[in-house]
Amino acid sequence: MSIRIMSMVWDCAHVDGGSELLTLLALADWSDDNGRCYPSMTSISRKVRLKPRQAQRVVHQLIEAGFVSVVGNEFGGKPGATRQYRINLHSLTGVAHDTGVAHDTGVVEDADGCHGRRETGVTHDTQTIIEPSITVSTIVGKHADAATTAAQGKRKIPPCPHQEIIDAYHEALPASPRIRDWTKARAAHLQARWREDPKRQNVDWWRRLFGYVAESDFLTGKVATPGRKPFTASLEWLLKPEKFAKVREGHYHDGGEA
Repeated sequence: MSIRIMSMVWDCAHVDGGSELLTLLALADWSDDNGRCYPSMTSISRKVRLKPRQAQRVVHQLIEAGFVSVVGNEFGGKPGATRQYRINLHSLTGVAHDTGVAHDTGVVEDADGCHGRRETGVTHDTQTIIEPSITVSTIVGKHADAATTAAQGKRKIPPCPHQEIIDAYHEALPASPRIRDWTKARAAHLQARWREDPKRQNVDWWRRLFGYVAESDFLTGKVATPGRKPFTASLEWLLKPEKFAKVREGHYHDGGEA
């Protein structure tokens, strides 16, 4: 438990009350002084008094809002495995680089490509008023949405390498239906999933996703729902928005369909 992180969550004016605040406080209760923690979704739901699906939605909202990042085991892993989360301290304080506690070693390298660094000479808490009349949190609260929109607009999205992703699908899932015709509708689905998140704009991310799909007995036709023939997921099926989300959330890794 980190008293420091708990205090920062309580002091943050940008976190909505109710479930989001309670969930962020729960994560802070598990975290170290760098904001890292790895509770299971079951533990989170029990602590915040919500059903697992509801707790999952709230955690996703915190991730989308930038308060929390997934820094390990992105796809949920096998049954019993847990994601690793980090509370983004700068999102709570409004400071671009949280300095942490004295002698903090910085951010450990994670799946997002962050590299460890040592902070030196840090003696003051980061929740500082820049000017007498304007706090950092006030500035962020007023301009965060506009700044985020402008940054996204300036960022150039790389073209989607359709054939490379198809080849990665065939390589990781040789028993799944092979792609014969890459129609406009299929291409549009892949393009949409590619553009939704900068993390996905890398072929290696898709290789990891298909490797994760290969671990599912249900998605690879090794087990079947009673009364139904075995099902094998095609690339077109995987790219559908709802199915795509469920696959990443681990709904098909317990021997049956969610």
